[in-house]
Amino acid sequence: MTMRSKFVGAGTSIHCYEVEWSPATLSWDDFRNKVLGPTDPADGPKGSIRRTILEQWKELGLTTEPNKGDNGVHASASPFEGLAEKINWLSKDLSKDPFGAALIKAGLSIETINAWSVDPRVNMPDGSKASVFDSLEDMDAGNCLAKLVELNGLRDDGDTI
Repeated sequence: MTMRSKFVGAGTSIHCYEVEWSPATLSWDDFRNKVLGPTDPADGPKGSIRRTILEQWKELGLTTEPNKGDNGVHASASPFEGLAEKINWLSKDLSKDPFGAALIKAGLSIETINAWSVDPRVNMPDGSKASVFDSLEDMDAGNCLAKLVELNGLRDDGDTI
């Protein structure tokens, strides 16, 4: 949410795109790290989106050179983070989102999904607590769904969600 002010102030804008692909042809990890490029665009492979924005920032009309903090484009780190961002930024009805509907069908309550959409620390299988978003990073939808079901089973009344 700290970056939100950069996009909602006077003279600023944000564009949201939703893309879909088969994990059989492109993993979430490859999409983020090869197609989009790493967070620091200078580390991106030639032809990646962030690297291209870095190389062409003046021609694109940007006022500053992209860097690790402002790299020109954001992509969700997992299908769940994507859902959370749609809930938080676009007021998306999670039951109408395919991934949200799959979570509900798998037994996660709307309350849990909403609570987890702000990235709390939750119980992990090893007994530790960790960020929901970090524990799902670069997972394809099927693995992400399975991990969320597992984490939901680890909930207790003392959990910080």
